[in-house]
Amino acid sequence: MSRPSSRLTRSERRSWQPHRRLSALLNRQSFEDWKPTIERNLDRLSRRVTGQPHERNLDRWRQLVDRGDLPGLHRVLTGLDRDSIEMRDVSPMSGLLPDDQRREALKAAG
Repeated sequence: MSRPSSRLTRSERRSWQPHRRLSALLNRQSFEDWKPTIERNLDRLSRRVTGQPHERNLDRWRQLVDRGDLPGLHRVLTGLDRDSIEMRDVSPMSGLLPDDQRREALKAAG
């Protein structure tokens, strides 16, 4: 039986692995610590990103963050469905994962 992540392209796996690591670290306290960085990243991305579905997905990220919707964030960070994959294309989570963990995640992605 194949692993669910085997359905992802290499690029999608390279995005999914670090987000999966972040999801494992995401709790109420880490969210509060990360929120200023996430909001800065959202502002930066919103100035650079154009077109659909990216603009819509950025709005959805902002809604999840504004509501503090941890279950929703976990779903987007770890989901293997097309919607989650497209959300991670405009992820505001850069700069949150410690560098050693980011390198490990990228190595695991292949």
